Amino acid sequence: MGKSSHIQGIKGIKFSQQLRGINLEQVLIVAIDAAKLHQKALICNYFGDVIERPFFFSVSESGMQLLRKKIDQACAVVQAERLFLGIEATGHYYEDIVREMSRYGFHVQIFNPYSTFEERAGALNWCKTDDLDLVAIAHAIKSNKATQIQLLEGHHRHLLVLTRARRSEIRKRSTLRMEIRNLMDILWREFQGYADHSQGKARKIKVFSDFWGKASSFMMEHYPHPSMILQLGEKGLRELSVRHNLKLRQSAIQKLLHVAGQSLSRHKDELRPEFMLLNMKLRDLKAFNSKIEALDQEIESLLLQTDGRLLLTVPGLGVSTSAELYAEIGNIDHFTHAGQWIKKAGTNPMIKQTGGHKGSYGHISKQGNDHLRYVVFLVGRNLCLHNQDLKAFYERLKGRGKHERAIFIAMGNKMLKIAFALLRDKVPFHSQIKDYSLQDELNKKLKYNCFVTHLQRTAA
Repeated sequence: MGKSSHIQGIKGIKFSQQLRGINLEQVLIVAIDAAKLHQKALICNYFGDVIERPFFFSVSESGMQLLRKKIDQACAVVQAERLFLGIEATGHYYEDIVREMSRYGFHVQIFNPYSTFEERAGALNWCKTDDLDLVAIAHAIKSNKATQIQLLEGHHRHLLVLTRARRSEIRKRSTLRMEIRNLMDILWREFQGYADHSQGKARKIKVFSDFWGKASSFMMEHYPHPSMILQLGEKGLRELSVRHNLKLRQSAIQKLLHVAGQSLSRHKDELRPEFMLLNMKLRDLKAFNSKIEALDQEIESLLLQTDGRLLLTVPGLGVSTSAELYAEIGNIDHFTHAGQWIKKAGTNPMIKQTGGHKGSYGHISKQGNDHLRYVVFLVGRNLCLHNQDLKAFYERLKGRGKHERAIFIAMGNKMLKIAFALLRDKVPFHSQIKDYSLQDELNKKLKYNCFVTHLQRTAA
């Protein structure tokens, strides 16, 4: 319940203010069940008396006009003084309806699908039909179970779409890289590294410091078999390095020749299918790298046009992480304190208390936006590793025996509070580290844009 004077908090206060002193017969409820093709709506009053039986409409100009006409007719019948319009957040199908109804001047409440599931279960009915869903949505509207979610617009929406797409592409690329590594194990096991026992204990020696760097990628594409390296020899490898600017050091050349000479790989003719698959996957990898590069460039450009650029002033947060965090938390004007962000992420601890005893804190609730929850964990990990200002907080939790993942979540929650203050007051992060330079911090993070003009604009 907290410190609010209403059992539902601020949301309950606003809802009761709209109903207080009004004849409930004149309160209309419009429940909408969104779908891909066949949307359905139901209109009733506050007591559940059906004014307009369930009807289908399409998400088109004529369909939205039909919905609007039905609402106007129902309002005229009961001489409505208040109208509550709610819709279930079904995939992305509800967004066009919300946007169009908002354009007509209606405020549309958005409901979590789990709320309608609970309403159906509360009626001891485990059937699921469009009409039952509409009834459940109507009950959820009466019970004031709407979420605080509102559709994002402008740069905020663009960032949300692009950052989620980037995360998806990164995961696909990671899977592809694992497949390439597996193929290289078959073609040439020691290419990724070999064991050295010369000093009495096994050590892994890498041939290339960066397996996905220019030199390693070139070799995988053109010389993925040890016999090809032996055929080139030391002189051929030096000429190849100069011709294609691979910057192969003498040590790398010696390692290549060593592992090629010691390799037990099968003959090239036996590995033709693997060569074909490797070439295909390397081409796919180049395409993924190109797409991610384009996304990174667009994300950085968009972030610098929003208040989210203030998050770049926090040591430990890069462009992509800052953009993901800013996009997932949503418009700050829709929130009053940072605790709402923590609850939205589902990283708030579950409290168990009864019988007057002191409550205990358990696992995080995980009831919220799973995208934001992932970013909070990622941000917390980055700050624990790279932010000296918050090092004391990390060491304090570690000294109390907290698990590493729990510390990352706690640090991520702390960052949400810091981010709320930065975005609310529109100020950069002030580090206490002596050698910290704001402009240096920003310039080393930005890859595609010069920050000087944006920094001056922020100051102004």
